[in-house]
This record gives sequence, structure tokens and C-alpha cells, in this order.
Amino acid sequence: MSDNIDKTAALVVNEGQIVELEITDMTDDGKGLGRLSGLAIFVAGAVPGDKVSARITRIKKRYAFAETITLLEASAARVQPPCPYYQDCGGCSMLELSYDEQLRIKRKNIITKLERIGALEEPIVREVMGAADRIGADGGQTGQSKGTGQTEETEGADQSERPEQIEVTEIADGSDSAAFESMFRYRNKAEFAVAMTSAGPLVGFNKRGSNKIVDCTDCLLQKRATMAAANAVREILRDKLLTVYDARHGKGFLRGFTIKVCEGTGEMMLIFTGTSKQLPNAEKVIYTISDAIDAVSTDEEPYFLQSVVIEVNKAKDLREPATAYEVVAGTNTITDITDYGMKFEISAPAFYQVNTKQMGKLYAKVREYACPKGGETVFDLYCGIGTIGLSMASDAGMIIGIESVKNAVIDANRNAVINGIVNARYYTGRAEQVMPRLLDKEDKLFVDYIDENTPKIAILDPPRAGCDEALLRAVASCEVDKIVYVSCDPGTLARDIKLLGELGYEFVEATPVDMFVATMHVETVALLFKAI
Repeated sequence: MSDNIDKTAALVVNEGQIVELEITDMTDDGKGLGRLSGLAIFVAGAVPGDKVSARITRIKKRYAFAETITLLEASAARVQPPCPYYQDCGGCSMLELSYDEQLRIKRKNIITKLERIGALEEPIVREVMGAADRIGADGGQTGQSKGTGQTEETEGADQSERPEQIEVTEIADGSDSAAFESMFRYRNKAEFAVAMTSAGPLVGFNKRGSNKIVDCTDCLLQKRATMAAANAVREILRDKLLTVYDARHGKGFLRGFTIKVCEGTGEMMLIFTGTSKQLPNAEKVIYTISDAIDAVSTDEEPYFLQSVVIEVNKAKDLREPATAYEVVAGTNTITDITDYGMKFEISAPAFYQVNTKQMGKLYAKVREYACPKGGETVFDLYCGIGTIGLSMASDAGMIIGIESVKNAVIDANRNAVINGIVNARYYTGRAEQVMPRLLDKEDKLFVDYIDENTPKIAILDPPRAGCDEALLRAVASCEVDKIVYVSCDPGTLARDIKLLGELGYEFVEATPVDMFVATMHVETVALLFKAI
């Protein structure tokens, strides 16, 4: 089939053509997948099990894109999405599916990637470790809210009517609304985009695949305190206490902001991404946001503003790294206390798992796979602030963390101290360079507290792009006995497992953990052993 698609794809469909499709799968970005005469068609607004009438919007050599026109037959797994921004935002790509179906699709996606990219035959992938409370197949009813999301495309529209905080009022299967809602509000970090239009400021999230901003007064994934702070920023912009950066003229201060929340302590950090170290109208701005958080704080959710930081970024491209972090109020870090009793200090640039409740399940699975017996050396690579390695320090001989971000290494060493852990050491640098030197007796970086006769375990927790090939080769050259790979992208996980197989490591099994309810993202923990 693939041999002649290049010649015939344009003949199968034309742009603007209406076609009927049965949706059999879902892509990584949440589009439904159907096929017509062997041609894959990615359909926006469709989910597995649907039968749709769709309009072809774009044609490539090997596939085409379409948008749903009419839902001819709904999937049995469809539910009513409990968010008025769902169609505009696109952030929650699975919000129209029951939770059981979300987990099924995520697991299937991992298996498919391990087979196609990782070249594994029938890989063992355990059931997804989902959130504690489940959404039934018949979903739930949601409360009615005022208005709909506004984007820059409708900037002339009246924005006075916006959705208030979204409440779930009734569940179709009779379960308690509090249990339903506990599936959401799970994110402890939110990154907000800002813009100024003729109708006023926009504060929200970038529409998927676009630089348009969906103005959002509530997001079901965020804490209520997070949204209260974000809505306060909108009012601050409306009152002109802060100006939005204008890239065309290089003027203005605010380019966006990030809010971090610690569920274990209630501490919050607000990070303004701005063009200078000085926060305009600092006192008024900070008190306005703090008061907004206090107004929604409860005994169950006792959040408060602990730290305000400016992430200084003057680069034309906002993806360029910040040049400085300036603390303008409160402390340099915020502190979280986990369900298993550990304390972690988190600085502005530090990485921390976004789903605190599921993080405990994730780390428990890592410890189970690593299974240290008391004498092993555990190499925690891409260690961040040390959360994974420190969680198993009491069972290991020595934890060696390596991280390229200097601030994260400082955080990791401090976290070892505040948790009373003495068998952990952290190093700044690229793991593929640092790790071999630590084991090389002829190198000045060699450390004699690593017993060469004890087993070695490598924990890999890379970003979405996966591991650098040089790192995987370095890990193999150091002859670690066991690898536990923590991945947030099944595709790059499969790619790296294939290379590790070529380097002498056998895939044993994987367990997904749902850290990202209502989205296609999933965390996967994989276990590999050195082949005998």
C-alpha cells in the first residue's frame, strides 16, 4: 500500500471533499484516525468508535487531515466534556472520552510504539495506573456556565461574560460529584500566555497548533487558587499596573507567567516572565494576587502566595533560556511535603512532576523495578531536584545524581540535607561525560565511595525528547546491571529501548502511570536488564 500512496493519495480525496469515516484510533495530539482506500485521515473532533462525516482540509503525500462536520454515530465511550473551553483550547484532547477509554487508548499507544519503533514482539505492558477516582463510561453532567472562551480572532466581542469556576453538579452514573471532580484540578504547575487586544487583556493558554490565546477564567486541570491568581493578573493588566510585551516594538514588561503549587504545604510561587528585573507597581501587584488567592483558600485547600520571582527573558524567541531569576518577594524556593513524608524545595526553574498525587504511584513503581537491596549504587540521570533518587536512598548503598542544570543540582543537594539523607551526591554536567569519569580510577573525578563490586542501577528520566544517544552508550559502557527508564513520550522511549537492546539490554516490562488525565500524555516506567 505504501509503495503507491505517493502517486495516488491526491486521487483518493480532494481538499474540501466530504467523506464518511469510521474512527479506529487516536493520534498523539488527540485527533481521530480513520482510513479511506488505505489512506490515513486524521480527523479533528472525532474519537475512536465514532462514525463521522468529515471535510478534507489538507492533503499530504501519505495522509490527509479533516475536520468533523457531522457525528453520524457516537462512540459508546463518548461523554459530555465538562469544560466550555474544550473546543477552542484543545489542551484536554481526551475530555470527550470516558476515563476507562482514556486509559485503554494510552496503553494501546505505548504497545504500538514499542512494537513499531522499538522492534519488540508482544511487549509486556501492564495496565495503566490511573487516578483513584474513575469516570464511568456514561460520563457526567456539568453545571451550566456563562459565555464561552474568547480568542484573539474574536477580540472585538464583549468579554464581560466569562465562565465562572466550573462545577460538576451531577454524575450520570450516580457517583459523588466531589469524587468526579477529584479526577481534575491535579496540576501543580500552570504556564499562562498573555496578550493585549482592543477589547482588553487575554490570559489563558495557546490554542493547540496556534499562537492564538484562548482567554480562560477557569481550567479544570488547575487548582482553584491557581486560577484565582491568573484572573487577578488579568485584572492587573486591565488596570494597566503591568504592560504586556509588544514584540513588534520591543516594549512592555510581561511575556507570560507560571504558577507553581505545593499540595503538601499550600505554598505557591508566581513566576513572571518579564523583560527586566524590576516588577512595576510591585506592592500593588503582589497584594492583589495574594488577596485573590486568600479569597478562595479553604481548610481543604489552604493555599497562599509564598514567593514571587521574575524570570528575565529579553530574547526575541521566548523559548530561549532566561538570563536571570530575580526574587522580588518571599523566599527563593517553595517547599512541598509528599504523601510518603519527604520534603522537596522547588526553585523557579526546577522540574517537578505536575501531578502530585500520581507522583507517589510513579516513584513507587520506579522503586519496585529498581528493587535496591541495600548495597547498590544508583545512578539518577537527568535527576532534576533529586526526587526519584532520594525516594529510594534508604534502600540503596549510594545515590549518584547527575544533571546539566546547575540550579537543579543545588536544589537536589539541599533536598538531601533537609531529608537527612547522607548517601546521596549530586554532580553538574552531562551524564554521558560525568558518569564514566566517576568510575574511572585514572580520572581526577573518580570517587572511591563507589564499590566497583556492588551492582549498579541506572534511573533514566529524560525530557520528552528522550535520552541523548551518547548517554545511552555511556550507561552501557559502565555496565550497569539494571535500567529503569521513566518516560513521558512513548515514541522516544521506544526509540531508546531499541538502541539499548542493541547495546545488550533486554526489555522486561513497562507500567504506564496516568499523570495527565484528559490528555494523550502518559508517563511510562520501563525495566531493562543487562543480557547475560
